[in-house]
Amino acid sequence: MQVNGNGVLVVTQKFDPHVDRVLPILKRRGMPFFRLNTDDFHAEYVVSTSADLGAVRVRDVWGRAVTFPDDVAAVWYRKPVPPAAPVAVTDVEAVRVVAAEVTEFLASLWSWPVARWVNDPARNERAARKLPQLGLASRLGLRVPRSLVTNDPVEARAFVAGLPGAAACKSLKAYGYRDGEDERFIFARRVEATGFAAEAEAVAHCPTLLQEYVEKDHELRVTIIGERSFCCRIDSQGTGEARTDWRRADPFDLPHRIVPLDATVERALRGMLEAHGLAYGAFDLIVTPQGEIVFLELNPNGQWLWIEMITEAPMAEAMADLLGGSGP
Repeated sequence: MQVNGNGVLVVTQKFDPHVDRVLPILKRRGMPFFRLNTDDFHAEYVVSTSADLGAVRVRDVWGRAVTFPDDVAAVWYRKPVPPAAPVAVTDVEAVRVVAAEVTEFLASLWSWPVARWVNDPARNERAARKLPQLGLASRLGLRVPRSLVTNDPVEARAFVAGLPGAAACKSLKAYGYRDGEDERFIFARRVEATGFAAEAEAVAHCPTLLQEYVEKDHELRVTIIGERSFCCRIDSQGTGEARTDWRRADPFDLPHRIVPLDATVERALRGMLEAHGLAYGAFDLIVTPQGEIVFLELNPNGQWLWIEMITEAPMAEAMADLLGGSGP
């Protein structure tokens, strides 16, 4: 990267098609960038601080280097992963300590002021909390599903019994895990009041998020990238496994198209980003059969590439605009 203070630091992992889509655009525009893949941090990067501890020099095994924050105008904090242990370190406790030290080193970088964060990781973490999201969305005028988090089976039964229809049972945080060779994910599940009454004792083991199940005509994925917004309609109700949670299906099997977004709804969504100091966010919304829009959640570091691939919306260009400080 050239030392000119207008570069982009991209913090991600080796397999990241989103970054692969945007970096050629930055290169074509003549914008310097440095990619830091955290998975093989020990094998591919050397770091050192300046004498006055005012900056960090990072160079990779291919001869590229960046001085942070001097060379950097924007940081794109995408999807970093914990680094693999150094090959020479085999003791389990030593591996744990090394991982903690790397995490602390990287976290220290995020304390330096940079002109643009997409997004600041600390703000991402705070904004991702579902319960405060629902309260903020409601205060900004959006309809949110009636919700309860509890580990009290009696309260859970009463809540579900009082709903006009079914309930949705969700995790408070998105989880993926491995079951042998299979990778699994916890999806939203529809539960009827009669069936839930028999299972409600299980909530005593873990605080459980219950919501009214909102019937859908279709869903909206709204991606806000700086000054640009992309509202994608997802027709999820024609595919059985996608009806409750469209993430269960291959998105390329579901009809997607870019549609206009209600101006009042967009103002509310932008208000959520502004409240958290975010430049980027991906929102999931429901449109009911009656045409009412219902807020589900904000993912402050959500995916968008599949939408561009299906609809040809210029989302990578918008991200390059945001990182470069240009665009509408």
